Amino acid sequence: MISRIFVLLLCWACLGNAYATDLIIKREIFSDEQGQLDINTVQHQHFQPIDNLLIAGYTPATQWMRITIRPTSTAHIELRIRPTYLDEITLYSPDPQQPGKWLKKVTGDRHAYQKRDRHNAITHGFVIDGHKVPTVYYLKLHTTSTSLMHVEALPDDEASLKEMRQHILVVIYLAIMLWLGFWSANDFISKPQLLTGLFTFYQLAHIFYALAILGYLAPWTPTDQPALNDTLTSIAILTIVFISILFHYVLLSQYKPNRWGMRILLCLAALFPVLLSGLVIGFTQEALKYNAYIVILSTALLFPLALSASAEEKDIAPSRRTLRIIYGLHTLSLIVSILPVMGWSPAAEWNLNAILGHSVISAFLMYIILQQRSSASLRESNNAKLSLRLANQQLALERQKRDEMGYFMAMITHELKTPLSVIRLSLDALSITGQPKRHIEQSIHDISSMIDRCAQISKIEEKNIEIKYEACEPAEILQSLLSEYACLERIELSTHIATPLCCDSLMLRLILRNLLENALKYSPANSVISIRINAQTENDGRSGIAISFENSVDQPPDLIRIFDKYYREAHSSKHTGFGLGLYLSRAVALSLNGSLNASLYHHRIRFTLWLPN
Repeated sequence: MISRIFVLLLCWACLGNAYATDLIIKREIFSDEQGQLDINTVQHQHFQPIDNLLIAGYTPATQWMRITIRPTSTAHIELRIRPTYLDEITLYSPDPQQPGKWLKKVTGDRHAYQKRDRHNAITHGFVIDGHKVPTVYYLKLHTTSTSLMHVEALPDDEASLKEMRQHILVVIYLAIMLWLGFWSANDFISKPQLLTGLFTFYQLAHIFYALAILGYLAPWTPTDQPALNDTLTSIAILTIVFISILFHYVLLSQYKPNRWGMRILLCLAALFPVLLSGLVIGFTQEALKYNAYIVILSTALLFPLALSASAEEKDIAPSRRTLRIIYGLHTLSLIVSILPVMGWSPAAEWNLNAILGHSVISAFLMYIILQQRSSASLRESNNAKLSLRLANQQLALERQKRDEMGYFMAMITHELKTPLSVIRLSLDALSITGQPKRHIEQSIHDISSMIDRCAQISKIEEKNIEIKYEACEPAEILQSLLSEYACLERIELSTHIATPLCCDSLMLRLILRNLLENALKYSPANSVISIRINAQTENDGRSGIAISFENSVDQPPDLIRIFDKYYREAHSSKHTGFGLGLYLSRAVALSLNGSLNASLYHHRIRFTLWLPN
């Protein structure tokens, strides 16, 4: 509903302006290059006719406009002059008491608002009397801004109505810009990003700029400092260009455009303090003129920079195609608004508001970009939250499974150990000897080992192992294991260390037992297993010992998966086991700050355990 009201007000304001009765029947201009001529001299000069607006660009020359007002029965006529940033406008009207003489009135941006002939912020102007015959007036314009001036003469009631319609347009403009500013500020608070924060300042700068050039600062300017209004307007013009270039630089940099073009754009922004200094020391027109050139150069750069964007489509939002369309429209809008200001193209009354029109168009185009970026960021944030929630659920599920497995393993350990002990005692009581007894004992030993490994796996994964460092002899531990497994005839053991190893003897025994069992299981029968103990320094400078087990294999295993939990080769099904021995050994080695690796040489495999000393 509110948007419909805004549209209706906008249409009424725009269409109403077209039907105002302008009483000026002729406009003519003359340029005084030296600015030294008075009214008596100027009225005899040759004036050039113009259609509507005085367009002279940035020039030090004084511009004179001669207007002829048609006969009218209206007692008072409002002479409306726009834009309001013009410094000084002098009206010369014929003196009815002294034919041939002229009455003089002055207004402009450098004159106190309270002392002006007409008190209206959005226009300059004068109140003149209506005449029954055509009457000639002269307007003298001297300004440091661009010499762009529109003059119209309206009856009182039509002038008031047009003023009201123009104020409505300004209210609509400010409402749009404030809404975009509040949106960007709210988005920045919820998701702080440099570009969104800059857009908030971008909107505030545009609003201040609009209030300045439309004359809304004049009523608030102290009467004894009338030039302050003009100074603030000039500062607003310089500032809006600087902030705009900075915003576009930050935006485009995310699309990886041509770096030399970006450097030129940054250099243009860096000229802001130079122009501001020139403004302060009195070179106002030069500062504003070069500021306009910077606008033109930056306009010429922005669209090619958008075309040169090279970032991957998946990394940016919106897409490069959307960016190029937006900057194409932005460039076209800015060109239409800036050319009349420079005096390079004809203009109509609507061109006086073209800069504000461009700021609305530009703000909406940038809003499209930021809104798409915000939506993409919101989607990414939601996806990240969803992934985190799923990861937490998965973690909770894994934790639950691990707890259940720990409970199960504790139960298995307790429930199976007791029957195995009974079986072992019963076996000793029976009169079984020879090969059958050894097979039974080996089977009992295998079951007991598998139960122990499962319990150890649970403790290691829960990081519930207490490591006790002490001096231990790897060779002695190996000798004990070789005797236990009765495999001395198959082992080739060589030791080349002179000092004991500082380690946890139980953990070391566990690793060596697993490596020895693995070699005995998977090597061909009666083949030689080579075990070597050597001092070895790692690449990171740590010293320690290396214990290697090397044996032949019938089928080489997959080295990538050999240390995975529960991994077993297909051909190993004839051997007992759960595929936990090597997984457990590596986990224990890592807990001892060491490492366990495997390598293949044709049909021989080598496991190397390294432990720090």
